[in-house]
Amino acid sequence: MKKIVCLLLALALSIAVFAGCGGNDNSSSGNPPSNTSGGENSGTQVSESGVDISSKAKLVMWTPGTAPRDLQRISGKLNEMTQRDLNATLEWNMYVDVQKLNLLLTSGEHIDVIYAANYQNYAVYAAKDAFLPLDDLVPKVSPALQEYVSTEMWDATRVGGKVYMVPCMWEEWVPYGFLWREDLRKKYNLPEISDLESIEAYMQGIKDNEPDMQVTGEMVSTYGSLGSHFTTWEFLDRQYKWADFRVPYGLYIDYEDPTKVINWWETEEFRNDMKMFKRWADAGYWSRSALANTETKQNAFEAGKIACDLAFNAPSGYANLVSRVAASHPDWELGWQPHYRVKQLATPNHATQNGMAVPASAEYPERGIMLLEKLILDEEYYRTSQYGVLGEDYEISEDGYYVAVGEPSSAGFPREAGDLWSTRNEDFMLYPETTAKVLKELNDEFRTYTRPNIWTGFAEDTTPYQTEKAALANVITQYLPPIQAGLVSDVDAEIDNLLEKAKVAGLDKIREEYTKQWLAYVEEHGLAK
Repeated sequence: MKKIVCLLLALALSIAVFAGCGGNDNSSSGNPPSNTSGGENSGTQVSESGVDISSKAKLVMWTPGTAPRDLQRISGKLNEMTQRDLNATLEWNMYVDVQKLNLLLTSGEHIDVIYAANYQNYAVYAAKDAFLPLDDLVPKVSPALQEYVSTEMWDATRVGGKVYMVPCMWEEWVPYGFLWREDLRKKYNLPEISDLESIEAYMQGIKDNEPDMQVTGEMVSTYGSLGSHFTTWEFLDRQYKWADFRVPYGLYIDYEDPTKVINWWETEEFRNDMKMFKRWADAGYWSRSALANTETKQNAFEAGKIACDLAFNAPSGYANLVSRVAASHPDWELGWQPHYRVKQLATPNHATQNGMAVPASAEYPERGIMLLEKLILDEEYYRTSQYGVLGEDYEISEDGYYVAVGEPSSAGFPREAGDLWSTRNEDFMLYPETTAKVLKELNDEFRTYTRPNIWTGFAEDTTPYQTEKAALANVITQYLPPIQAGLVSDVDAEIDNLLEKAKVAGLDKIREEYTKQWLAYVEEHGLAK
């Protein structure tokens, strides 16, 4: 009997030991769970905020852009961290086409966190319940993230009174601007870039002196869900003080008087702008097959195939370009004239310009928020996701600057290659020395004439004209880019045809309802002058 009692006691002790270890799946990292709680023999694994993370999870994240060659390698490094800290694996994917984004958000596919932005129809998707509201979720799961984002920024992301994204807190201006090869301008003694006439002289000078180089590489692009446009359109931001040059439906909203909504497509100014582009097209400043061009202007510029970009975006992009070109083409000089500078009006990003949302299809919304906290507020996660692996992809100089490892052309994960603009945190950001200096100079300039962004807080409700909008998008895609590219024989006739087709599609109805919504927004927010 004594032996049996001893055996039973030993067995009970063994069970208690194993029960105390149960539920902690950390075999992949060999590290203890971040926190455990509960009484004796409890196997519950919880986060610091008390969220139960005992069960293994698979987190899926999507960001925009072309995936760098070594995305999976960096994703694997992050995966080790998430298994250690969140008891979750991580799958990081990237998309290029906005139509892919629409499919992701409407198909019910498992996604736990995804990039969200006003220019990718954040408000529209939020209004249609494609995202989960975060008003209760974030404070419960991540008090640190709730506190990090200011009340003003949270409020600015609201759609129908609710928050649907975690906005980026980094202050940023993103103007387009004219980019050129300053070394070529000097080489051929062309006028200094200052106004439209000097830009035209530069382009003609390149055409005359560099026969093997295309002047510029303009192409068709897609903005939101409204259809396609030709990128010459972005150049016009330099000469108009509109609330935003991407105001849809051929409308012009005046920044100086937001109650002033003009049918821009029907103005003489629009016709003159399009005739200017035809003059440039006839001069051969871009290819006659530009409507089918698929090579990005940035890639073509860095490869020495084109000499300028009519609308290069943005200060950080230019600063990074200067740094890369200094390494790959040390004999080049660059110049960039922001459109802000020309009209002396700078508007910083709205809160909804860059953010991360939790789709309605999320399987692990709580751990999705925990992941965002790590990507934004944890230096190890931040720098791995933004810059890669220290010592393999980058080094940090004695002065605290980012230094790429190896040649830029061979980089498998260049700086910010994952396009996680939405998680930028100035406390952890690293810049190449040249980039840092150029960006500081530009941002200091913009602060001297910056004014509030009155545009991107507006959430359009397309419900009253959803059918008409789809029909109009088809018309715009077919008829507008050739006009903006100057690849038509008669500009006036083609504009008349565009307007005729657009009105049949429902342009007047759309404009009337859109204007009513905008004016209500102006009144609600006290924007009338």
